[in-house]
Amino acid sequence: MIGTLLRRVAGSAPRLVRRAALTGGRRRPRVVVALAVVLLLVAVALLSRCSTGPETVRVAAVGDMACDPDDPDFATGANDRCRHQQVSDLAVALNPDALLGLGDFQYELPTLDAYRTVYGPGFGRLLSRTVPVFGNQEYKVQDANSFTAYFGKQIKEPTGYWSQELGRWHLVVLNSNCSAVAGGCGKGSPQQTWLDEDLRNTDRKCVIAAWHHPRWSSGIAGSDSRTADLFRTLYEHRVELVLSGHDADYERFGPLNPDGKKDPLGVRQYVVGTGGQAHYRPGAGDGGRDEHGNLPLGAKPPAGEFVDFDHHGVLDLELKPDSWSWNFRAVGVDGPLDRGEASCR
Repeated sequence: MIGTLLRRVAGSAPRLVRRAALTGGRRRPRVVVALAVVLLLVAVALLSRCSTGPETVRVAAVGDMACDPDDPDFATGANDRCRHQQVSDLAVALNPDALLGLGDFQYELPTLDAYRTVYGPGFGRLLSRTVPVFGNQEYKVQDANSFTAYFGKQIKEPTGYWSQELGRWHLVVLNSNCSAVAGGCGKGSPQQTWLDEDLRNTDRKCVIAAWHHPRWSSGIAGSDSRTADLFRTLYEHRVELVLSGHDADYERFGPLNPDGKKDPLGVRQYVVGTGGQAHYRPGAGDGGRDEHGNLPLGAKPPAGEFVDFDHHGVLDLELKPDSWSWNFRAVGVDGPLDRGEASCR
């Protein structure tokens, strides 16, 4: 309704200008001309603002979700595993504008039947609102065929990397399965080159990125250096945050530069591998640790601002025109375990 009225104003203003111009140089027509020009500029500005999307969008983000239907804990949820239904209930209750799925949607062999019968009754309730990120589980089926068949048009590019808008934010989805994506993830690869160009061309103030394997993590898999050049590209373009899954925990890092050092102009990273399949505490042998649970020199991740190894849950984001807020909502817990807000640069 408002857009229609604005378009009428924008359409009538040029007619006012022409009509006034035809009447000659008298003072009254000059006033009309000035008024018409002002109306036209205001209408164009308002139309431009309206076309950029809603002021605030709500995004539920999580990865590592549906349990293997043959898992002994599938029916019972014993050993605090296979809680994807409860986590999906949290996500559905948020009624998000988008579900940002951070990979590993269906364990252990992600057949199309498993997507439909296990993932579907849970997170599949948000299928039409899902932005699917390629995880490593998806490639257990040739070329991730069952994954792409299930999500269909939600996957914008079969390469696994593309961009789209979330309200007033720009989202870049990337494929961190570097051995599966053509050219890999390194500097000069088709994916890194595309990312650099895409970020150069966006006019959005706030940008969010998502891929599966976290650049930084203190979880069982640890930090993944294969995504270093992608992270560096985000940093060079002053991207606000990147979301990942893969490690079965929740972890939030402050703004970091490509070397993992604190930097107010750095990229924030969240690891949200808490979708229900399992959660783990790191131990000896995990993430490159020795038998004593220690990491070798140079392999230690930067200190995160918050980490939780004990809960399944979903990251609840509110993306505003120039800021965002976050709440990590866990199964069986009243109120968020982690929360905060930050501004875009």
